[in-house]
Amino acid sequence: MGTFWQDVRYAIRMLAKNRGFTIAAVLCLMLGIGATTCIFSVVNAVLLRPLPYSHPEQLVRVYTEFPKFPNGGLHRFWTSAPEFLDLRRDTHSWASLDAYITSGANLAGETQPVRLTTAFVSGGLLGSLGVSPVVGRLISPAEDVPNNAATYADISYGVWQTVFGHDPNITGRETMLNGRKCTILGVMPPGFEFPPGEVDPAQVWAPLQIDPASPGGRASHNYYLIGRLAPGVTPAQAQGELASLVQAYGEKKAPKTHAFTPDFHTLVSFPLQSEVVSSVRPALLMLLGAVVFVLLIACVNVANLLLARAEARRREIAIRSALGAGTVRLARQFATEGILLSLIGAILGLGLAFGGLRLIQVANAGDLPRATELGIDWRVLVFTLATSVVTGVLFGLAPFFPLLFQRLTESLKDTAGSSTGGTGAQLFRRVLVAGELALALVLLIGCGLMIRAFWKLQEVHTGLNAQNVITMRIALPRGTYSKDEEANSFWTRFEERLHRLPGVESAALFSGLPPARSPNMNDTEIEGFVMRKDGPIQNVDYYQAVTKDYFSTMGIRLMSGRLFDDRDVPSGSGTVIINQTMAQTFWPGQDPLGRRIKPDASWITVIGVVEDVKNAGLDKAAGTELYLPLRQPDSSGYRTMYVALKSKGDPRSLVSSVRREMSSLDPNLPLSQIRLMDEVLSLAQSRPRFLTLLLTLFSGVALAIATVGIYGVISYSVERRSKEFGLRIALGAQPWDVLGLVMKQGAGLAIAGVVAGLIAAFALTRLMSSLLFGIKPTDPVTFASVTLVLATIALLASYVPARRATKVDPIKTLRYE
Repeated sequence: MGTFWQDVRYAIRMLAKNRGFTIAAVLCLMLGIGATTCIFSVVNAVLLRPLPYSHPEQLVRVYTEFPKFPNGGLHRFWTSAPEFLDLRRDTHSWASLDAYITSGANLAGETQPVRLTTAFVSGGLLGSLGVSPVVGRLISPAEDVPNNAATYADISYGVWQTVFGHDPNITGRETMLNGRKCTILGVMPPGFEFPPGEVDPAQVWAPLQIDPASPGGRASHNYYLIGRLAPGVTPAQAQGELASLVQAYGEKKAPKTHAFTPDFHTLVSFPLQSEVVSSVRPALLMLLGAVVFVLLIACVNVANLLLARAEARRREIAIRSALGAGTVRLARQFATEGILLSLIGAILGLGLAFGGLRLIQVANAGDLPRATELGIDWRVLVFTLATSVVTGVLFGLAPFFPLLFQRLTESLKDTAGSSTGGTGAQLFRRVLVAGELALALVLLIGCGLMIRAFWKLQEVHTGLNAQNVITMRIALPRGTYSKDEEANSFWTRFEERLHRLPGVESAALFSGLPPARSPNMNDTEIEGFVMRKDGPIQNVDYYQAVTKDYFSTMGIRLMSGRLFDDRDVPSGSGTVIINQTMAQTFWPGQDPLGRRIKPDASWITVIGVVEDVKNAGLDKAAGTELYLPLRQPDSSGYRTMYVALKSKGDPRSLVSSVRREMSSLDPNLPLSQIRLMDEVLSLAQSRPRFLTLLLTLFSGVALAIATVGIYGVISYSVERRSKEFGLRIALGAQPWDVLGLVMKQGAGLAIAGVVAGLIAAFALTRLMSSLLFGIKPTDPVTFASVTLVLATIALLASYVPARRATKVDPIKTLRYE
């Protein structure tokens, strides 16, 4: 311990004596360790940390699947109520099996109603999670009774604070939920989320109230299932039982009953933890790999700085060796200095990481699941400490190894004044810089691919021209609007008032907001359609109920036929408009106008074809879509609708007028999700934009550090060879000869780094193929352009010291010699 503290004190004195070196090294390490800690904190919170439930490893999600459905099949699909009831009755692998569905609901608050995301859950679900409320109790099977005039709810801690003013008597308080009398049973703890990982988490939990006597059709897939495995049962065993049940169900029931079958309609289950993070796992692992590259580049750069210092300390090392210091003793001194530097960088990096986490959490631009759980916990601290120690030892010992190959007498002579000494150390530094450039090139190519993919995403035609359009959402509670006629009357009167508002150019109501909405996947009878093997089935991806001005308001182009007008009224003949994809799917090479389809009870006629609109996301195909006039028998009775208003000026100025008109019709209705259509489209690109920005930032830092590295190596080489250059000039060499000599050295480093980086990039960029849109992971344009940029920057970094070499004064050199 005595020699350890002696090493620490000596390291502190050395770092304090060389402040410029210490500051440069600490800054590099702060950036590398800070970025790595920040991203690891996200990975820890999202991927590694167990879900905040009791024994979360026992929780499993259960889905139905249609593997032979067109376009790759339907995977991880919802279940119907009859299917859920059958499984709960027949399975033995689960301690509990529950269903849930999320939607919006109107909750009466202290002063005005609010629209909140609500999870309707079967009675035992919240209890199966093993989480206790801070006030009151959980919903139980006793409240999950169908056809009850009243309902019950548990609310989130945030709703208790903001909507009910932290009412101490909240338990048993009566309010209104979707127009029905509701009794609040309890308040969930702060930070509680279910379903986990949702962008818009539920804030209210109410009973699902499925009626076993009348659960609905087996084809009405609306519910997610979550099960807790029975003690001693593994996920594989549970999946095996599901497969056995599918086989048994298929043998008992005919296919027309929509029964499970091994070939067409199956059941699958996955651990809940992996399901929550499956969509972001590739992106987070890519970012973690990127920051590890940044950390490696920072370590290499610090190792180069230490090598430069080691050149000046060779006499010191030689003298200490001559006085009896062994190799282990000297290595420990170098490692101590490296670890001390790394720990200082880690402390500052933690502050950088904390600030980065707060920015990610506040913006949550990438729609990260579990974003509320981001933070620096003991795992992150252990990771940072381990990273600091390992990197400190690695770059701390890097300058020590070349000194091992120097003979004692040569070291004393060399450090006494030779102009050509330290060849081994110089070679080692060049290898490190070539490695820096290789790592930077891999990062830059990855960044270039993401930028190119994001640019391609910007060029996607959405099918909309929604400039100066604002959207908002209104939901009619079934408790108040129990009859379809009442809902239809409200929408009719409300639309009339919207058209009369000053400043409104056009107004429309519609049922689903593109470009990212859940599919309907409705079975739809199509007149004259004959199914072919491996061809489409009579199922339509998206149903959209609209008022007549929807297409003009949203800028959707008519391709053939006509749009809805005053002829398309409830009492008239049924009409429908379809998109291009639907026309090409069911009537390829034919005119679809005048054809008939049967979405529900009656046949309706196709009167127009409009351009495709993106519905499944900007990076996905449009899908088949049909448009029905609102209030037509097949599309009447909608309780939740979106409003779109187009104006010549700023459409946000219309919100107060809309709210006033709505309140005059029903003062208990809240207006929610008020956003410009431009913001809606931008939100659909938030995750790729977020990844691209982070990767660009990391790549910029890596490029800057690598540029400093190559500049440092060439500059130090020029300094050591200044006498040589002076002699060359004195003997007749021209300045450009010296310039070419130094630039050749820089070009050699650049070529070595580029070759190694290209080989690594060809192998590693394939791992990010799932994150790219419209380009291949080996895109030649990206590879060529990024390589050219890096090579140019490396040569420019070499040019500055090379230019300085041409200005060496030969007279001073000769006088010195």
